[in-house]
Amino acid sequence: MLRKISILGLLPLALACVYALAQGMSGIPFPNDYRTWYRHHTTVNLAGHVPVDEIGIQDVYANAAAVKGLESGTFADGAAFVVDRFTSVEGPNNTLATGPRKVIAVMLRDAQMYKDTGGWGFEAFKAGDPKQRVVQDGGKACFVCHAPHAANNFLFTKGLN
Repeated sequence: MLRKISILGLLPLALACVYALAQGMSGIPFPNDYRTWYRHHTTVNLAGHVPVDEIGIQDVYANAAAVKGLESGTFADGAAFVVDRFTSVEGPNNTLATGPRKVIAVMLRDAQMYKDTGGWGFEAFKAGDPKQRVVQDGGKACFVCHAPHAANNFLFTKGLN
């Protein structure tokens, strides 16, 4: 009887580990429907932008919970932002156009799970491929850039457009 209780007691832990592995170490799933979310803004990061790997054109999307947070200034668990980043290519008449996708980056609010990174989890998917996770350090490298924005909930984004 004692062995059955011990094995059954470990079942939730084993399931949690399987879930974490299935979602990647960040626990952040690929945001399949992000293009149906509120498109907050588009920016063009030119030469001289730091970090340099963010040079290009990017669209920023916010899910419904993030929109509520942008309105109220307080973000509930489940709020998420997606940055869909592309290379930029010179178009006709010296215009810029989107080139190949570089990455889909996700920032997900979960105050308990991501205590070490201001309550936000970070993940990125190379070239938008759900199988090519980029973040290997629990989001610490991402958070270095977000940390100076503590007064704005660690976001570069402010309010609704």
